[in-house]
Amino acid sequence: MALLFTVLLSVSAGILGFFLIDFGRRDFLRETEAAIDIEINVLSSFENSQSQLIPYIQHRAKDDKAVRFRYEDEMGILMGGTIDPMPKNIKTITEGILRLDLEATEGAQVFAAKIHTFDNGSKIVVARNVHELVASHERLKHLTRLIMLLMLAVVMVSFGISYFVVSRINRIGETAQNIIATGDLSQRLAIDTKWDDLSNLSAILNSFLIKIEDLMSGVREVSNNIAHDLRTPLSSLRGEIEALKDAPFDHQRIDIVLGDVDRILSIFHALLRIANIEKGKRSGVLEKINLDRIIKDVVELYEPVAEEKEIRFEIKATPDLFIRGDGDLLFQLFANIIDNAIKFSPESAVIHIFTGMEKEHILVSIEDEGPGIPETDKNNVFKHFYRGDISRSKPGNGLGLSLARAIAEYHAAQIVLEKGSIGLRVHVLFQTLPIV
Repeated sequence: MALLFTVLLSVSAGILGFFLIDFGRRDFLRETEAAIDIEINVLSSFENSQSQLIPYIQHRAKDDKAVRFRYEDEMGILMGGTIDPMPKNIKTITEGILRLDLEATEGAQVFAAKIHTFDNGSKIVVARNVHELVASHERLKHLTRLIMLLMLAVVMVSFGISYFVVSRINRIGETAQNIIATGDLSQRLAIDTKWDDLSNLSAILNSFLIKIEDLMSGVREVSNNIAHDLRTPLSSLRGEIEALKDAPFDHQRIDIVLGDVDRILSIFHALLRIANIEKGKRSGVLEKINLDRIIKDVVELYEPVAEEKEIRFEIKATPDLFIRGDGDLLFQLFANIIDNAIKFSPESAVIHIFTGMEKEHILVSIEDEGPGIPETDKNNVFKHFYRGDISRSKPGNGLGLSLARAIAEYHAAQIVLEKGSIGLRVHVLFQTLPIV
């Protein structure tokens, strides 16, 4: 395709160049020949009156410096006119039209001439100055050559670009076809340069492939984790149901069965909430939310749970910190973090909560006195069902921080895990967007 495009452009350039040169040449020859023919037609009327012909051509040459004549007898002897001697180096411009180089006051000039032979054998040469026309035609030829060179450069550049684009597109297509055929999402598009749009597109497609690979890995991991986490409650549920078949009615056993069912339902409910939040399918409208009020409501909810372990809250809050958000989701976000803080803190611990401004962000910081999270686990705790070695002995399903991160991303916020003075410090950073 690129070669065909190059050939077509080359042929077009050649046709254009030929047309410009030939058209310019034909145009000035047509006008010049017509003017000479008019002169010859007038002179033909004096064919039988030599006494009138010679004075006429002398008078005509005097009146019009662009016209010259040479009248000679059948032996070639000059009888009248200003062309003397006849130039030896005579060239043919086209059939029937000669080129004569004659001297004039401006120097050597180019004349176009035609020779007319009378019936008595005498001849008259009629020449017309076409020096400017020839010079214009030469300039047109030079311009045409320049245009053809530029078009040739365009052709070569176009061929290079076409070859580059086609080869890159074919390479992208081959990689995509290999991914389709093998299902290997780890393949990436090769990027040789960074200046062209196709390299930018390849980089975007590579990011797209990385995202798809991560999502597919997440789906497989979630599927495995669901199977692993549901195996125990389902097995227990089946055992309890089997035991109830022939046993007398027992409220305690029924409560155990219902507890297992509730645990399974809570897992699926959490997964559905995370999926809906990540897809942006919340139907609620973002409102003006006072973060200080949300934090106080969450603390008030968890105070009875904290009192069971003699844990107290120490709050340093900046009043009137407003963001636009979903109040229910923000409540769930901080509830999950505070629930973890209580769960992993020892008895008689203190949970520090701070709200305020940090540079261009609104910061909510929650710090516990628990064992913290190893550096190797900080990137994994936000994955669905992930539970570190420390958390395996605690109740839960490994979805709390996954839900928290989904809610944070929904609000364009960021969750950062840091090592606190004793335990874990969780920072939640919100953008300071204008409230409208």
